[in-house]
Amino acid sequence: MVDKRVPELRFEGFDGDWEQRELGELGEVTTGKAFSSTDFDNQGEYLVITNKDISDSSKSQNVVTNRINISDNETIQRYNLSGKNILVTMDGVNLGKSAIFSNSKALLAQRVGRIKSNQLEFIYQITSSNTFLSKMRMLSVGNAIKHISLKQISDFSSLVPKDTTEQQKIGNFFKQLDDTIALHQQKLDQLKRLKQGFLQILFGNKEQAPKVRFAGFDEEWEQRKLGEVVECFEYGLNAAAREYDGKNKYLRITDIDEETHLFKSEKLTSPDINLSNADNYKLKENDVLFARTGASVGKTYRYRLEDGLIYYAGFLIRARIKSEFSTEFIFQNTLTSKYNQYIKIASQRSGQPGVNAQEYSKFELFVPNLEEQQKIGSFFKQLDDAIALHQTKLEKLKQLKQAFLQKMFI
Repeated sequence: MVDKRVPELRFEGFDGDWEQRELGELGEVTTGKAFSSTDFDNQGEYLVITNKDISDSSKSQNVVTNRINISDNETIQRYNLSGKNILVTMDGVNLGKSAIFSNSKALLAQRVGRIKSNQLEFIYQITSSNTFLSKMRMLSVGNAIKHISLKQISDFSSLVPKDTTEQQKIGNFFKQLDDTIALHQQKLDQLKRLKQGFLQILFGNKEQAPKVRFAGFDEEWEQRKLGEVVECFEYGLNAAAREYDGKNKYLRITDIDEETHLFKSEKLTSPDINLSNADNYKLKENDVLFARTGASVGKTYRYRLEDGLIYYAGFLIRARIKSEFSTEFIFQNTLTSKYNQYIKIASQRSGQPGVNAQEYSKFELFVPNLEEQQKIGSFFKQLDDAIALHQTKLEKLKQLKQAFLQKMFI
């Protein structure tokens, strides 16, 4: 018996039931060729697209991968990725991930599934869904390397409209959303690269002053250790073994976004402790927090009052910057490759990696006078605010897409 239902939200003029269809019925499902790695050539005419080139569910065009020269026209015609193709990873860590790919100078390798269809944008919404990803991973077999088959991809079924015109309208609608999301992602990535470039220019050299500076400043920068610019380093409240009651906010390492260095969690709990004895662990505006152990060692966070947190956990170290230094300037120094390299070396030890307060205090940085610090800090804060704004817009667009998917798909 055919399963027929209708979505909650539809375009005007369509009212028929949706029906269960397999991907193999909606398009042609194939895979690529087993190219020999001995034939790869860095100067080759064609890209060789493999599973590693599909790292996320996205629309991908630009990749850095192996290249090859091919003179066999039959091979080129059969495996060429011109036009629009949905690619699905069939093994490895990215198993089940999909992407739309188009490049006339690219050839498809074995173990990557390809779907071609005249309703590609509609089908892409199916293959990029969590339902498809979960199903493929559930069906995967193998010990060291999990894999799926073309038949498993082809047999995956979903409810779809009978009318191909409705499929096309839905596909085009989500394509516009995906294009808008991709545009905001590009802008966000550009801003992040811009910031990294400026961090390298201002903090990345070993000289006493950068070559690019704000007008009116020409004094040499002084070399300081982090311990010289910090009033004190204080370990957080170790309440991991206590019960949590949720009455007071309590910041943990997991509540800090590793990429943006901003507070990210809306579901905080609080330890059931005698808070009258915890005043020393209360956060103040512009406190800088350092993760001292585990996989997050070295991660930093600048506390802001709008985050509403009160206490900080034992795996964090708080630093309060002296008044003659700019907190923003010092914090930006912890986002550099120089800082990351220092943490990488300082945290090396047997067992779990870690950096204590004494080791943090030894990190060396160059510091100008307070006025120049403030100008530089303000400049980076504006960049951070722009990045956060684009990040928020991007997240809202992604949430909007998910809301439409829930209402327009079954």
